[in-house]
Amino acid sequence: MLRVRTAGPLGYCFGVSQAIEKAVKFTESQGQLYSLGTLAHNEVVVEYLRQHKVTPIAMEDLEQGMKVAITAHGAPPDIYQQVLALNESTMAGKRIQWSKHTALLDCTCPIVRKAQTVVSEKMRGFDILIFGDPDHQEVIGLNGWAKGAKFVGNFDDLFTPDQDYKQLGLGSKIGIISQTTKIPSMYSDFVATVVNRFLGNFTELRVFNTICPIVSARVNETRKLSQEVDMMFVVGSQESANTKNLADVARPGVGSQFVYIVQDVDQIGEALSDWFVENEMAFPRVGVTAGTSTPIEVVEEIVGKLKELLYERENSD
Repeated sequence: MLRVRTAGPLGYCFGVSQAIEKAVKFTESQGQLYSLGTLAHNEVVVEYLRQHKVTPIAMEDLEQGMKVAITAHGAPPDIYQQVLALNESTMAGKRIQWSKHTALLDCTCPIVRKAQTVVSEKMRGFDILIFGDPDHQEVIGLNGWAKGAKFVGNFDDLFTPDQDYKQLGLGSKIGIISQTTKIPSMYSDFVATVVNRFLGNFTELRVFNTICPIVSARVNETRKLSQEVDMMFVVGSQESANTKNLADVARPGVGSQFVYIVQDVDQIGEALSDWFVENEMAFPRVGVTAGTSTPIEVVEEIVGKLKELLYERENSD
């Protein structure tokens, strides 16, 4: 009996894989690189990059002469300008396009870059609504490229504490875009609610689906698997929006008490013990999914450990 199953192909998405590859290749020829925040939201990745001379720093720690990387989540235009301004003295008075400047490495995910292009070019003259987590790096970047959206937030942010619609001050042309790691069904509900609320106010509406297709596929596979197993392990960092979203997707299927976000094998034993306390000797069907910034090696290690622990339990006295 297959007791441990995975939610389709797991491992890095293309954007994270590309960002890591670009950063490591850069350090091989250029030396130390500083990323403005973590290049990807995963502790294993951060440590791997540190070993390859890629160190995350905060914007306030930026110093003149540093070689700087924009993370996979992107950044607003003013961040690029600040980095180049600090390095202006090394440019011998020449104006150099930021994308060709050796002091700045842009590791923005191509899907995020596409979303930035949408708000900066395809929604000019529109009042923009960004569906996403306001404090997330990607969303802060999108808001910057939008030159200040009329709304930035999630579904609940559309309402006042009394459950009335907030006054957003929208004009006759509205544009809606999503953070790339959001759950598609939640974005759909958000768009439908906005249309229902403001249908009499606007004459033109533009809605772009900027959710990463890999994220969408993983959400669908996770939802399906969670309905066929007894407990779910979501491998990834608590700092990863994608990882937390996958946990939310799994909860209706197996129940909140049996969805675990884990980062390493040491966290698995306690979760399995909780199951056996609740269910005596019944063996669980276990599902595993992972955030798109989680290395496949970590996923494989956890799957292997789960199989080992279940085998030991089954064959113990």
